[in-house]
Amino acid sequence: MIIQSTIKLYCDGGTRGSVVCVHDPQRDRSYVKKRTSVQPFTNNDLEYLGVIYALEYARHYYPRRKILLISDSQLIVNHINGKFKCNIPNLQRLLSIVQKKMKKGDKIRWVPRTKNLAGCHLEQFY
Repeated sequence: MIIQSTIKLYCDGGTRGSVVCVHDPQRDRSYVKKRTSVQPFTNNDLEYLGVIYALEYARHYYPRRKILLISDSQLIVNHINGKFKCNIPNLQRLLSIVQKKMKKGDKIRWVPRTKNLAGCHLEQFY
């Protein structure tokens, strides 16, 4: 039996430019995507959209692997890990999407902003 390691992906979202980013250290590449909406996105919306983008990326490139997402948003990480209750309707909707996209064994962990490789790539928009 072959044991496959967990894939680590960094994710972030930023209000300047309404962009989300996934950094894939396995490929040493970052992918930035602009998000559009009739209503302006909040920073928390974009943080969630960054997680969703990372999960979609993971399912495309690593469909059979467990994923460890790395984010610098304490709020989003604690919502997803069930440590904070999510009471804001638009964030509840995004949390529900994340929960449906996460597979058994997938995890999310918080790191400081300076350690988030996806966030480093978004700095060009600030």
